[in-house]
Amino acid sequence: METTVQLQEPFSYALWLPVLLSLIVFGYLIFLIVSKIVEKAKQREPKKTPEVKVVVQPVDIEQLKQKYIQEVNKIEAELAQGSITSRDAYQKMSMCIRSFVYEATRINVQSCTLQDIRKLNMPSLENLIAEYYIPEFAQDSVGDVSTALQKTRRAIETWN
Repeated sequence: METTVQLQEPFSYALWLPVLLSLIVFGYLIFLIVSKIVEKAKQREPKKTPEVKVVVQPVDIEQLKQKYIQEVNKIEAELAQGSITSRDAYQKMSMCIRSFVYEATRINVQSCTLQDIRKLNMPSLENLIAEYYIPEFAQDSVGDVSTALQKTRRAIETWN
């Protein structure tokens, strides 16, 4: 049986639509790959550490030491009188030693965490702050306040 209908050849359809769709999909895949590479590169960038400024000549260090030793003595007296708790004493000691270090070196350690202080390579300050952390933030302050006061006083006296 003969028909009068002419069928089109299989490849005679327009090729622009499959080519366009392929280009869009290929472009999207390239975009995803590039964005993943950029994201990983951003994650690998090292975090900035606090800048350490070295002060050649601090303000009269001996006078500064006496000022903060008196502050430690004041904290000790308040604790002995019972006007502050041991937790308050730890918090005041923390602020005292941080203020001393700031005035002696001009490095702002008042708002630094223990991790930030470790990066600054100040072992005496790091040890004191690490000792203060648990009693300072725990619900029940457990610690030897008198020993901590002595260590704070000794750290101020031996500061260079």
